[in-house]
Amino acid sequence: MKKFLCAMLAVLLVLCCVSFASADEWKFERKVTIVCPWGVGGGADSTLRPMATLVKNILGQEVEVVNVTGGNGVTAVEYVYKQPADGYTFMLGTQSLFMQDIQGTTSMNFKEEFIPVARLVHAINVITASKKAMDKKGYKTFSEMVKYVKENPFEVSVGMLTSTGLDGASLKQALEGLDILDVSYPSGSEMNSALVGGHIDIMVTGTDEIEGLIAAGDIVPLLALCEKRMNRYPDVECSVELGINSVLGPARGIFAKKGTPQEAIDALVAAIEKASKDPSWQAFLVQGCYDERPGFAGPAEYAADCENDYKLLSDYLKAEGVMKKDYYAK
Repeated sequence: MKKFLCAMLAVLLVLCCVSFASADEWKFERKVTIVCPWGVGGGADSTLRPMATLVKNILGQEVEVVNVTGGNGVTAVEYVYKQPADGYTFMLGTQSLFMQDIQGTTSMNFKEEFIPVARLVHAINVITASKKAMDKKGYKTFSEMVKYVKENPFEVSVGMLTSTGLDGASLKQALEGLDILDVSYPSGSEMNSALVGGHIDIMVTGTDEIEGLIAAGDIVPLLALCEKRMNRYPDVECSVELGINSVLGPARGIFAKKGTPQEAIDALVAAIEKASKDPSWQAFLVQGCYDERPGFAGPAEYAADCENDYKLLSDYLKAEGVMKKDYYAK
């Protein structure tokens, strides 16, 4: 009898433990929305959609990508900020949102009101050149272009969308001290067309967005803004080897509004981590050159990277004279 009672007590303890564990687990009961601050077909959108499909299959609930564009990402930030922090609305973000925050264009302090959940990819920015312009001016590498610029000030032009965005920051760092003519464009598609046509000499962009143009031979990668030469383009110089302090590239990750249940965040992180190991996602990383840098990062690692980027971009925008929020004032 004593043995029987002990056995029954052991069973009850196990059942209680299972019950408590189940109570702590988050179960998504309805559709999850992930807001993309940029348009359909762009690098951010194209990264988010395949991940959303994989996460949907893991969670067993619809995961909808909603594009809320405008204000260089600020419109989406404001939209998500107005949604309830109930675990069913998340947002894709990059360092571009940090820059908007630092410049004071958001109604709230993004850094304090949004939580880094998980990084999906960390892309590499590349300075690319017009093949027509290269043939006309006779340089074949970034180092040769630098020599040409020094001998011919303001005869090389660079396409710019905004100098206070992430691409503009990485470009200015890479071209510091060079007399290059800036040409502004309202959209990336117009700038791409201008580069292909030889109307501008160079621009900066993510490798994922110009693979087709590179493959067609219309534009040529000149400088990879990263720590070492890319596996995809081993003959292309990289910034660090040339002593250039410019390695900024868009890190695309998921953010949650402050107050979102930790259990919901943990459940989404677990799903994203599992999806990041899926063969289809691994193939996507290779196709977009996202395999050149570590991709998935959980909350702690991603938060640390975001903090480092905030500090770096604060210094840059302070030097540009457009800092409005100084999170590191002593």
